[in-house]
Amino acid sequence: MCAAEARPPFCLEGLDLTGIPAAGPAGVEARIVTGTAVLRIMPFHGQAAAAGAALAPFGFTTLPAMGRFAEEGENRLAWAAGNCWHLISPRPAPALEQELKQALAGLAAVSSAGGGFLRLQISGTAACALMAKGCVLDLDRIEPGRSAVSLMAHTKLHLHRRADMGFDLLIPASHAASFWEWLAMSAAEFGLAVQTTAAAALEDRAPAPAALSA
Repeated sequence: MCAAEARPPFCLEGLDLTGIPAAGPAGVEARIVTGTAVLRIMPFHGQAAAAGAALAPFGFTTLPAMGRFAEEGENRLAWAAGNCWHLISPRPAPALEQELKQALAGLAAVSSAGGGFLRLQISGTAACALMAKGCVLDLDRIEPGRSAVSLMAHTKLHLHRRADMGFDLLIPASHAASFWEWLAMSAAEFGLAVQTTAAAALEDRAPAPAALSA
């Protein structure tokens, strides 16, 4: 079951992305999101508040608190462990990186993750059951609007909970193939529907609670 709306990323080339049929609607929906820019923001010492305020052109006025993310329009700003945040956007990475560096000049270091991540959205009635198979975290304690860095299926990844049954994952591209194989095997009992969608075409963004300031 596959609705291919965009070309899958290179890190999944050669893998079976057709999904797994179920007797009824698939319990797990996996959306491969392409065209996502991920920019790392690391504020200089004592400059976190100023760096957050300088993000106004991107829709934000504060950096989300530890373990949280916020969304404004097409952009997402997420805590990414320690003194690091991710700005996630469907805009072209080179232009976005230059704009971000100008806005945060003297306040934070900015770098691009390039093609370093595979972005997956996991949803469906069995999404939580699937995630619980591989995630070391207690998902009941992670509410919508929260983010975490965790091990899942022996892979260190970034997890954003978008809704009760919706998760956004940033998976290192070097581990994407093995993670996908685990995903397909673990979702077999629920049925798996797969889509490939360009980030700019996403229309089902779940609004996150207002972020607490860092």
